[in-house]
Formats: sequence, structure tokens, C-alpha cells
Amino acid sequence: MTDIDSIVIPAETRASRVRRPGDSSAPAPALAPVDDVAQTLALYTRLALSTGSLLEIDPVEFTADGVTWVPLWLHAEPPVAARATVRRDGVETVLYRRWVEAIPGETALTDDGRRWCDIWEANPTERLESYVLRAALARAFADVIGDRPDPGKPRARAAAPAPVEPADGEPAPEVHLDAATELALESLAREWDKVNRPEVAGMPGPVPRPPAANVPRLAAPETRGGAR
Repeated sequence: MTDIDSIVIPAETRASRVRRPGDSSAPAPALAPVDDVAQTLALYTRLALSTGSLLEIDPVEFTADGVTWVPLWLHAEPPVAARATVRRDGVETVLYRRWVEAIPGETALTDDGRRWCDIWEANPTERLESYVLRAALARAFADVIGDRPDPGKPRARAAAPAPVEPADGEPAPEVHLDAATELALESLAREWDKVNRPEVAGMPGPVPRPPAANVPRLAAPETRGGAR
């Protein structure tokens, strides 16, 4: 019979690869790529197929001069332009986009704070290919895709409507007490200026008048000749 005290459990001597949240030695997780290719493009394709139409997509082509078009870009610099061809029930839609017009601006940021232009420059053909293909699908299937904002291309915010006077019989808008007090003080200050500030430009000048009859007149001094 084996004594339980005589059993030896082997110990693991290798370093564990398990990292707990409080372990400062654990490396920081790498940022996941912004995969609009797999998300937005898949959404556009699914919406296009939901119409029941026959969908045909040709390989996206790239060019450096607008004359020669190739389906595979092998140069280090980004292509000058790209084109995508989409057919809906045989009706062809061809869309062209230049690189300088498609790449997002420097102020366009992802949700995690990265610049979209940096992501584009790291994968130029993949980003431009997805962009031009999404644009072609959106144009060919505008009835189901609609006018959707494109990743990296934020829309300009609409300007706030100008305030208008309430119509006859319509109640006036509510005004905060602090704002109403400030407006009242400004109105009183303007009225005070009108009443108490003299209008210098409109004041009449002095009118010359002859001296009164009871004011003595000074005689001119006599000269040596006896007459002035």
C-alpha cells in the first residue's frame, strides 16, 4: 500500500506566460488595425446583394499616368489613381479616384486617436482599393446604401440656425435669468448715454452780443498830438 506522504508532485520550473492585469512586466497590447476593409466593404456588399440584383465586381486597377492600368501595384510610392468597376444587372458603373483626393486629411482621427492619413500611407493600395470600391458600390446601389459617411472622411457639421423672431401669437422663447439681467443692464446703459452724454457735434456755437447800456466804456488814451 502506497503512503500518501511518499507521493511527490512534480513542480513546474518554467516561467509562466500568464499575465495578470496587475503585472507591470506584461507588455502593452498592440493596437488593432482599423479594419474598414472587412467591415464597411462587407456591409456595402451585403446591402447590394439584399436587392436581389446580379452583382459583378471587377478587380480594382491602379495607374501612375492615367493610361496604363494594372490590377497589382508593385511600386513603393502610392498609385496616382485607382478605378473600380461594378455591374448591377449588367449596368456598368466605373468610378475613378485620385490618391491625393482620397487620402484623409491630417486632422481626421480614428476612435483611438490615430491619424487616418498614417494608416493610409502604411497600406496605400489596400486603403485606396477599398475606398474606390466602396464608392462604386454606393453609386451603383444608392437606393439601399444611401449617403453614408466614409471612414476617415468626417462630414462638416451644419451651422447652427440663425435666431428668428417669434410669429404673431407665438410665445416668446424662454430666456435664462442671468442672460435677461445682462441684456437689461446693457439696455439701461445705452439709455443713460443717450440722456446724459452731451451731443458735442450738435451744440450751437457762442453768439456775439453788444455790451449792455450800463457798462462803462473805456476812452482811448490821448496822444502827444492831442488827437488820436
